[in-house]
Amino acid sequence: MTKHVVVIGGGVTGAAIAYDLAQRGARVTLLERGSIGSGTSGRTHGLLHSGCRYVADVDVARECYLENVTLRKIAPFLFEKNGGLFVAIDESDLKYKDFFLKKCEEAGIPVKELDRNEALRLEPNLNPGLKAAVLVPDGTFDPLKVMLSFLASAKLHGADIRPFSEVVGFRIESGAIKAVRVLDKTSEREYELEADYVVNATGAWANKVARLAGLSVPVKPSPGVMVALNARIGHRVFNRLNKPGDGDIIIHQRGTSVIGTTSWVVEDPD
Repeated sequence: MTKHVVVIGGGVTGAAIAYDLAQRGARVTLLERGSIGSGTSGRTHGLLHSGCRYVADVDVARECYLENVTLRKIAPFLFEKNGGLFVAIDESDLKYKDFFLKKCEEAGIPVKELDRNEALRLEPNLNPGLKAAVLVPDGTFDPLKVMLSFLASAKLHGADIRPFSEVVGFRIESGAIKAVRVLDKTSEREYELEADYVVNATGAWANKVARLAGLSVPVKPSPGVMVALNARIGHRVFNRLNKPGDGDIIIHQRGTSVIGTTSWVVEDPD
């Protein structure tokens, strides 16, 4: 592969794409408008999803679990393989359990039901009144370490990583993008970067970037709030055994516990 691929976005997705393409021999330039991980990826709670949170959509849950397994194979040293627990606290949670277990099975996600005593032996800080628990293959990670590891490996394979480089437009000929217009924020210089292919890996900003090329990507940006504690109150990830909602998950990683999350929809991710 001798084609030049410009990857827009220096988060987890962009970093992993740059690594994958560089390994395959493509000439890769990654552009990030701020510092690496300054968008959504640098503000994630660091959960390596098992897919169980999304079991209402079996296809999404299955894909999520397969990505989990693949990432562990690519870079096992980047992830804390601590697992997770979905915990039932009230009768509503308990009613959700059979549906949850059935969908996990359909998605091919290996889970194990625990009784109260087993769950409390694993995690003494759980609510002692819990009614049920299910062990799942969640994991946790340091987001910045993951991004920098992928980008360091991409760079080793020849990728050109350019932070503080904002895409401000495209040169389009006969309906195809021929070049990316870039603002170098360190020098305030604008230049064109010719490309054979362009990858829009900007996540919540995907539609803003696409509009520069006269395209539309239907994204609903959804910010949220999390609370980080300066102590670790458990080993595994704690999830509420119910449909996903606000404030229903605690992620334990490194020396912290992160309580999440809330969500609301906005027009502009900035």
